[in-house]
Amino acid sequence: MLPDPEFPPLLSGHAVAAAEDPFEVAIQAAGKGELAAGDLCWSRAETHARAAIVLEPECSLSRAIQMAPLLMVAIGDALGAIGPPNLAFMYRWPATLLANGGEVGEVMLHVPESVGLDDTPGFMVLGFSIAMSLPADIHDAPGLARHATALFEEGCGELDRTQVLEAVARHFLSWVDAWEHDGFGAAHADFLGRMQPVDKLVVVIGPDTHEGRMVGIDEDGGLLLEDADGVRGLSIAQGLGIAG
Repeated sequence: MLPDPEFPPLLSGHAVAAAEDPFEVAIQAAGKGELAAGDLCWSRAETHARAAIVLEPECSLSRAIQMAPLLMVAIGDALGAIGPPNLAFMYRWPATLLANGGEVGEVMLHVPESVGLDDTPGFMVLGFSIAMSLPADIHDAPGLARHATALFEEGCGELDRTQVLEAVARHFLSWVDAWEHDGFGAAHADFLGRMQPVDKLVVVIGPDTHEGRMVGIDEDGGLLLEDADGVRGLSIAQGLGIAG
């Protein structure tokens, strides 16, 4: 059994049983007022590094939503610091995490449905999940999920769930501090720099499919997509399906 993670003083860890989803647990508890800013639910599962952080923004949702790409940057930095040098850790907009080209995890953001982009949320829940190892059925027959991978499959056998959770928490707090002083601009280059280069990007948002060539990331983490009609922007809020 792995040791429990130790988090920085600004975060209070709450263990969640391996069979439960810490993201859903945090959403329910925060909605009832049982968890507050800085509470972090983490999963005891060892096959994944999964956690969710409760946030209580002091700004509008349109700005607070930048916590999602900020967490992606923090995860990239964390695995860059503790992972092997040959690990190519990248992102696919809006919230997919990639290791050596394969999908290894994702970032999630929950906001109460009644909150608009100009409103200040009473709380948000920011979560992530990173696969440490593949399920036996996929590992033994990788064709079942040819786009999926796990850190152990990508040369990170020396890492475990606890190390990943601790590293992500440290780097996330560091990036939040930079964000409070300089906004998303502090993380923009890192977010853009780890975007997976593809000739054509397909983004599905609800019933709509957007296709084109990624030409950049705007100052708030939104996608700039070029198609036959020119360049258009998709906000990070649209990408996460949070608010219109």
